Amino acid sequence: MKIFYKMTLALAAAMTIATSAFAGGPMTNSNQSAHFLRSVARGTSLDTDAVYTNPAGVVFMEDGFHLGINDQMASQTRTITSSYAAFAMGAENRGNATKEYKGEVFSPLIPSIHFAWKHNRWAIMAGLGVNGGGGSLKFDDGLGSFERQFSALPGAISKLGSAMGLSASQYDMDMELTGNSKTLALNFGAAFRITDWLSVAAQIRMSGTYNSYKGGIDDIKINPTMAAMGLNGQMMGAAQFFTAAGQMLGQMNPALAAQAAQYAALTSDHILDVEQNGYSISPILAVALHKGKWDASIKYEFKMATELEIKSSPASAADPVINGIFADGTKVKAETPALLAAAVSRHFGPVKVTAQWHHYFDKKAQNSFSSCIEGNTNEYMMGAEWTISDRWLVSAGAQRTQLNMNENAYSDMNFSISSWSVAAGFAFKACDAVRINAGIMPTFYDEATAVGKVADTGLDFKDVYNRTSLAWGIGLDFKFGR
Repeated sequence: MKIFYKMTLALAAAMTIATSAFAGGPMTNSNQSAHFLRSVARGTSLDTDAVYTNPAGVVFMEDGFHLGINDQMASQTRTITSSYAAFAMGAENRGNATKEYKGEVFSPLIPSIHFAWKHNRWAIMAGLGVNGGGGSLKFDDGLGSFERQFSALPGAISKLGSAMGLSASQYDMDMELTGNSKTLALNFGAAFRITDWLSVAAQIRMSGTYNSYKGGIDDIKINPTMAAMGLNGQMMGAAQFFTAAGQMLGQMNPALAAQAAQYAALTSDHILDVEQNGYSISPILAVALHKGKWDASIKYEFKMATELEIKSSPASAADPVINGIFADGTKVKAETPALLAAAVSRHFGPVKVTAQWHHYFDKKAQNSFSSCIEGNTNEYMMGAEWTISDRWLVSAGAQRTQLNMNENAYSDMNFSISSWSVAAGFAFKACDAVRINAGIMPTFYDEATAVGKVADTGLDFKDVYNRTSLAWGIGLDFKFGR
């Protein structure tokens, strides 16, 4: 009956919820304003979002105070199509060995604020935004990695009880799981213009991460048949069955009876109610060039060495299965990798064209993706802005995010996929002091596939991962004083 013990270990490996970024690397959101959603390549921006995208370029803005207020909204789906022969024994699976599990996210509020004061050669700045996560991912029907483990119950019972005339052919269970993840980052710093065309900047980034996991696995059932116990193949609670089996075996086989009591606890209802909290402080360095028709920038964000402390509700802390996965009071690594960003722009009359590159040092960060990562992530961006008149500007852009991961190391609770994103939008200058930015950005993901074998059953499984994402937003840029 070791399979049931290994079942809980497999659950522990699977139960790592990650609501990943809407754009950027596996742990990082690069969309920090409506400006990004309308043109993507913002590395040489001289608008308010430069506080995040081009810190050293802030000193090339006009003298005075600059304030940007933005809100983004995003909708995402994550779909896992899982194939596993034992699923056919599910009471509600109608003999099908393939099931679809779908998680959905809608985030109506992804805010960001950018402030800068520039005077002559100096500028000071501050920005606040969602640096990672940003939504709640809910799976109403659980996930295949969970169900695979419990689908082993009928076969294991039949194998173990064959000598006693005990068998089972079906299982059933209810699952629901919701993960919430958000990393807020506050950047503040200063920039200095060394020459009329060259500047440098430094920032300090303070970040706080909050994750929560809620849900449950309950009403686990099997349909045992055994004349000696009066069982006729009707569905019954798995915990109830193991309790009765333990009582019957109490005198005949005390060791097996003790194991049955353990399995009764493992197949009882489990409530997941856990939070994770942590923070980090890290520096950012940048250089910018602004000369004639050309702009360029280089920025290096140091690794955010976040460590999360687990805090469980009393029910989860007392549950040996849940606490075995999320041990109350322990800490886990959730580091955001360092980022090197470079951009170059050229002006062709009223049109500005920008090319940009991001390199995420994923291999040097410890987080939930560490077991999957084979190499660092690269992003390639192109964007164009066309100033139609004194009031109107239209823009568009595209981004390729290229991950380097071992897909067979993915779990359905923790995966990230290479993607293409396109962006379009406009800016409208309402008056000298106020400009409106609006943009929309759909993302198109590659398909990822993981295959493997469950050692205890010898059965192969196949998970096919798909995602969709749509983000849109609006922002206001204010300029006042000199």
